[in-house]
Amino acid sequence: MSKWSYLHSPPTLPNSYSSLNDAIKRNAETSPNTEAFIYRSLDGARQSITFSDLYEKSRCVAKYLITSGVSRQDKVGVFGPNTIARIVAEFGILLAGGVVLQLNIDVKNASDAADILDKGRCRIVFADPGENDVLIPVISSLENEETNKKQKHQIIFLRKSSSKKIVHTQISDIQSEDNAGTVLPEVYPEDDAIIFTTSGSTGKPKMVVHSHLNFIGAFESYVRTMQETKKSFNNRPFCWLGGTLAIPIVMGSPMVFTDSNLSTTVDGVKTIWKIMKEEDVDSALLMPYVLHDLITEQDNIEDDGFRLQSITTGGQIIDDLCTKVLGRFCRSFSVGYGSTEAMAGTFLPALHPGDHLETGNVGTPYNGVEVRIVDPEGRPTKIGQIGEIQIRSSFLMKEYFADEAMTKKAFTDDGHTWLKMEDLGLITSSGELIIRGRVKDNISRGGRNVLPALVDDVVQHLEGLRLVATVAVPDARMYEEVCVCFIAEEGVDLSPSDVQRYCEEKFSNDRSSDGMGSMPKYFVRFDDFPTLFTGKPDKQDLRRRAAGRLNLPVR
Repeated sequence: MSKWSYLHSPPTLPNSYSSLNDAIKRNAETSPNTEAFIYRSLDGARQSITFSDLYEKSRCVAKYLITSGVSRQDKVGVFGPNTIARIVAEFGILLAGGVVLQLNIDVKNASDAADILDKGRCRIVFADPGENDVLIPVISSLENEETNKKQKHQIIFLRKSSSKKIVHTQISDIQSEDNAGTVLPEVYPEDDAIIFTTSGSTGKPKMVVHSHLNFIGAFESYVRTMQETKKSFNNRPFCWLGGTLAIPIVMGSPMVFTDSNLSTTVDGVKTIWKIMKEEDVDSALLMPYVLHDLITEQDNIEDDGFRLQSITTGGQIIDDLCTKVLGRFCRSFSVGYGSTEAMAGTFLPALHPGDHLETGNVGTPYNGVEVRIVDPEGRPTKIGQIGEIQIRSSFLMKEYFADEAMTKKAFTDDGHTWLKMEDLGLITSSGELIIRGRVKDNISRGGRNVLPALVDDVVQHLEGLRLVATVAVPDARMYEEVCVCFIAEEGVDLSPSDVQRYCEEKFSNDRSSDGMGSMPKYFVRFDDFPTLFTGKPDKQDLRRRAAGRLNLPVR
């Protein structure tokens, strides 16, 4: 093994030079009567669509789009929660040769979504009015408010609506009409397929472009890494990479899904487990907070012997606590690492009951992926040294749409070869990648970088503590100081002084090279944390609130 922090897993098979459209058609031909997607609603109702029906309905939608003026590589917006109708819409856009432009449904007043639609020059938007038309006000805000102005977009509703405010077509009216004279275009592997919107440092969403070939390459690599899956569960929003419909289409196996909001409550996890058991799911992608809920609620969830074959998680630094699902809820446990821009990065395969997970361990690269660690000057570090993680593969994003400057900034200067992950980590002597924190999350105290994740990893073991999030707060002398924000378990009287004493026992600041180490200075108790739509703590809002509670100036 090289002395430098570099990992590479070569491809085990040649790349499949094909498109998602090829995969959609292939599944319809090879498994026509197999359920492709199964939707389970909160009231227990079940709705499904076979691979054959999916292809036929999507073809009808595609032909409608073409007759409505959609040309190859035109962007078509999609807006709303996870539904079967949305699946048909997305694949209809792809079969028409168009590009799916994903819109998050939680954008306030839809101002960001409106900007994205304008930027993508979208004329047509598939939008879900929601149950009882609850999303009509959001959809309306995408259009001109003045009654004397023409509606900006052609709107296709993904479910029936009683609203008269918006001129629209129903997808149910077009997904069964086969325009025999309309020919579907040829779609090439390197054509744009899906644009995801992700948060940007400026507050404006970044539009991440991926080609058909990106999805084929990344998810074929994923399939080769995973155990064989007969039926999976994933209730991440379809508008996120982690919930993208491309995964089950490339895998060619059924996927069960629910409303994404179901997993945000403790009671929701009981329903999710019941659904997975009823559907005889064998693998699931679950966020860390869902694992936490499963672990805390295990005594309230009937143990009748049902076990998932595997659970995969990711999205943040994962510690050994999450492995407590092993044995009780699953037979194996894995951790994935990547980003919307990188798609697939690394994968820690199959931990089993009794195995220990080192905090932040995300394993080795997927097939066809290279990983390296560099110092602030961009030079490779030696094994075991912390630095910035960079990834190179054939399925990195193509670009940030219509933003050449931001695209250039995301890659290294040597010909757009390495993607900057904006994460800190190290490569071990055994060839595994360990995540240590975000570059932007680092706390700069007197010139020393303090990693919040490392502080969290120590503090979270304090008895009576439910959640912890370490953030930076302003300091006139040191620039930033370390503040531990925490939530106690219900009914536990855990004070900031208690947490401080615990940290004083755990951190050896007086023995560190600068006399400070990672010992936090401030401790603030919260009843709850502000969260992002992902369910993760909103660190920016949390640090502002903590600074306010401490009467510190907010930069």
